[in-house]
Amino acid sequence: MTNIEPAGLGTSPAEIDKTLRDFLEQFAKEKAEYEATQIKCGIVGRSGVGKSSLINAIVDQKLAPVGSSKETTLEAHEYVHRGLVLVDLPGCGTKSFPASNYVERLSLESYDLFIFVTESRFFEDEATIYAALTAKLKKPCFLVRSKFDAALANSEYDGSTQTEADLKREIEDDIRKNLAPLTVERIYVVSSRRPAMYDLPGLLDDIIDKFSGMKQMRLENDFAAWSRNALERKKKNALRLAAWYAGLAALNGLNPIIGLDGAVDLALLCKLVQEVAAIYNITPEQNSYWEKLLGGRPQGAAVMHRMVALISKYGSETAITMALKSLGKREMSRVFSYVLPIVGHLVTCGAGYYLTYNFGANLVEEYHHMAEDILAQLRLPPPGT
Repeated sequence: MTNIEPAGLGTSPAEIDKTLRDFLEQFAKEKAEYEATQIKCGIVGRSGVGKSSLINAIVDQKLAPVGSSKETTLEAHEYVHRGLVLVDLPGCGTKSFPASNYVERLSLESYDLFIFVTESRFFEDEATIYAALTAKLKKPCFLVRSKFDAALANSEYDGSTQTEADLKREIEDDIRKNLAPLTVERIYVVSSRRPAMYDLPGLLDDIIDKFSGMKQMRLENDFAAWSRNALERKKKNALRLAAWYAGLAALNGLNPIIGLDGAVDLALLCKLVQEVAAIYNITPEQNSYWEKLLGGRPQGAAVMHRMVALISKYGSETAITMALKSLGKREMSRVFSYVLPIVGHLVTCGAGYYLTYNFGANLVEEYHHMAEDILAQLRLPPPGT
């Protein structure tokens, strides 16, 4: 990651110009690389095991249709979420897709990773495909037992005295037994209805840790944040994004004048707001989704009210201009004290860079606090339990 401040500017105008241009062009290069990065994830499993619901929980929005009474995966369905491509693969082990040629027929060698989903026991044909994915393709493959909330409810209904940990251990032991002699490092028991609970946060963290560089950043930004660790990853990346946009503002000569009286091109700032909001998934389009998850919780209504206010604060060019002016009154003297030693047109270029970055840093802080409030609510027991 590039530092946000250039070092070793030199003394002559030519040296200053070249150093700053190289520095800012590196931001543009990194941003372009990030935007071109894509991760392809295959979701494998029989029909009805909860693959569509899991896809939606992974990105904390409704991408895949859920609840259809007919077979919905007779062919592969791609769901694109920014740089993340989630593919709901056809049910394995069926007449149309036998285990014997499943990998070859679906060209699974082109995928980056797989999430293998089961709801109950692990069948022989599933074990065959799991072995092909892990041993033959040597791709990361994560084994998920879905609908754990339903399993807990059924256990309680049947009068069982098992604890949550007991039931989890029983499920894991049964899957390992059915997989033998294959081995699996970890089995993730998840609930798509309660995404911040059980093993889904750990699953997403472990997937991210299998990658590096821009692919890791892409996953950190495009996955849901169901843990504080995931939120911290997003904050780090959102600040990096703010630096990229500040660099673009400086490169393009999008510079505010002292007192913010001059023409300011708001296109980059509007795009930055959209990017940060998307990273935290706090957008107008997501209001109904969050309302459903937060509904009935102790502070759910208050959190939703603050969320709507935050979205409105940065929801138009006029609103962004007001926020920029408010920031400018506090920051311009410090900004210009830094760039005054720089000569020529780079004075305003430097001012544009620092003011844009500070606007972005304030933006990230507000969205991050909002996401923390949402997560705190979702970590509480659901209503009625």
